Amino acid sequence: MPAISANAPAKAILVGEHAVVYNQPAIAFPINTVHAQTTIFANPLGSPNEIQLIAADINLNANLASLPPNNPFVIALNGFMKVANISSFPACKIMLKSSIPIASGLGSSAATSISFIRALANFIGFPMDNQLISDLAFQVEVQYHGTPSGIDNTVIAHNQIIYFIKAQPYKIIHPVKPLTIVIANSGIKGNTKEAVRQVRQFWLTQKARAESIFLQIGEISRNAEASINQGDEILLGQLLNANHELLRQLNVSHPKLEDLIEQALQNGAYGAKLCGGGLGGNMIALVPSESAEKVADALTTAGATLTFIEVLKAGING
Repeated sequence: MPAISANAPAKAILVGEHAVVYNQPAIAFPINTVHAQTTIFANPLGSPNEIQLIAADINLNANLASLPPNNPFVIALNGFMKVANISSFPACKIMLKSSIPIASGLGSSAATSISFIRALANFIGFPMDNQLISDLAFQVEVQYHGTPSGIDNTVIAHNQIIYFIKAQPYKIIHPVKPLTIVIANSGIKGNTKEAVRQVRQFWLTQKARAESIFLQIGEISRNAEASINQGDEILLGQLLNANHELLRQLNVSHPKLEDLIEQALQNGAYGAKLCGGGLGGNMIALVPSESAEKVADALTTAGATLTFIEVLKAGING
């Protein structure tokens, strides 16, 4: 039997981070420039449930049965077997690798779970649609991360731009024209948990001001959806800038992010902002397609440790 592989993209928040925790909308998009990949090799001489798991990125090489029950791969396999209504899984070797930076707000854990689940399904020929894969990956995220929003698994499983409000049905956005986005890592490790804690403390101590900021960010997300639907890149860029200014008011930016954002704007970006939790991590810039390389080079020169260019295609992606 030939090896079976499955990929899953990264994801980034376009607009709405932090405010989404307080029931405002956010928009997130898939990043196919980097991805997680799971490859499964059959082991015809092995016994059922004899599964060797190799993930060099995290220095893991173990029999799955030897891992604790709260390990995300164990959770994913058990959840998959329940959905597929099987009592054992064929002996195999599973290799995982990812080009998605870990702990960078780009959805590396959800992407790994989704590629893993999709590969399991492909390996035994069990049909799973994107929503079922997303739901199962969310269960993994809940058990492993506590209280995820659900936006990572939704964007990654569907490989679409998603308009998202917590605890409400998501909406897929289909751009009427391509959008070119440069993503850059500041080299400063972000800390989403700490950023969320700081924003909550701000909300507890200055509730009226915080809620005003959240409402303004929510309005930006609604207008951003409209600008994508209308193909208005200039307006969308202005909305990114406005969103970043509000995130600065929430004190989740970082001097390095500010430097990179300024460089992107000086080199022709329509708009730029921090991306994700903040306090470091990544920034994004919406750029004219012809300026993408120039902006990416400028960000690298300014000290970004990683830059890549993502083109969100018009119409239906995936």
